[in-house]
Amino acid sequence: MPGEYQTQLSVYDRLFDPALSEEFYLSIRIEPDGLSFSVYSPVHNQYIGLESLTFPDSVRIKDGPMAGILYSDYLNRLLTTHPVLTRSYRKVCTIFHSRFFTLIPGPLFNDSLRGAYLQFVHKIGADSQILVQKLRSADIRLVYGIYRGLLHEVESRFPDTLMVHETGALLDSLLPRFKRTEAPELIFVNIEFDAAGIIVLRGGLPVFCNAFECRTYEDTVYFIMFVMEQLALNPEKTPLFLSGKAGKDDALFRLVAKYVKNVDILEQSGPHIGGYVTVQSKTHRYYTLLSPSLCES
Repeated sequence: MPGEYQTQLSVYDRLFDPALSEEFYLSIRIEPDGLSFSVYSPVHNQYIGLESLTFPDSVRIKDGPMAGILYSDYLNRLLTTHPVLTRSYRKVCTIFHSRFFTLIPGPLFNDSLRGAYLQFVHKIGADSQILVQKLRSADIRLVYGIYRGLLHEVESRFPDTLMVHETGALLDSLLPRFKRTEAPELIFVNIEFDAAGIIVLRGGLPVFCNAFECRTYEDTVYFIMFVMEQLALNPEKTPLFLSGKAGKDDALFRLVAKYVKNVDILEQSGPHIGGYVTVQSKTHRYYTLLSPSLCES
């Protein structure tokens, strides 16, 4: 597909040997404006490949069936032609981005009501499939809707893939990591294409989790301050971490820092964060992709 997508990042370690792909884990993140993927070697406990691709504006996922159809077509061609994605892997995990989701406490969850849970907070069309992710880090179910065409393309190429939601993957990384933090509350803001996902932890557990449509940096700051006000969080004391499409040199970071005193970037951590690939990458931009435990769920 030369010229049909743009490569934003492509980093591979010398350890990446396509002939040995069946020994590796592949994680794919389906994003509104394209997709990214990582390749992890469990033998070396190290990421050996990371790539990020964006699609043209006309096929980015937006409201309406035509955008979904166009995106699915691009996804199909990429999954069946890209030299890395056409290989076989030991395990595959697919991370979906969807603003149609809700969290249900485990004791209250009834699988036969998954549709009712989601329809209560979102208007879901017949072209969407409702999926459930059981979090590993807490007794919580994340119910979300995905366009059926995307599911078909992913399952056709990787029928045994583990499917998770971006927010679920993020929670399963954050909860164990910040379980014993000294701060009474923490706020995490994950910046994606035209959206900001906001998670608030109190005592190591989620007390708020939602995604907001944000077309400007000012939109993002507005929703951050709105959430902090509703939960009575002190902007002078509550630590805030940014991840995704944000960085310390970005205008968004500087704008948030005008309103929240303690702002930092959420970088991945752990023994697997080492080697050429992660050193050459900004791990906060690919936070959920750089979590090998996803493939072990």
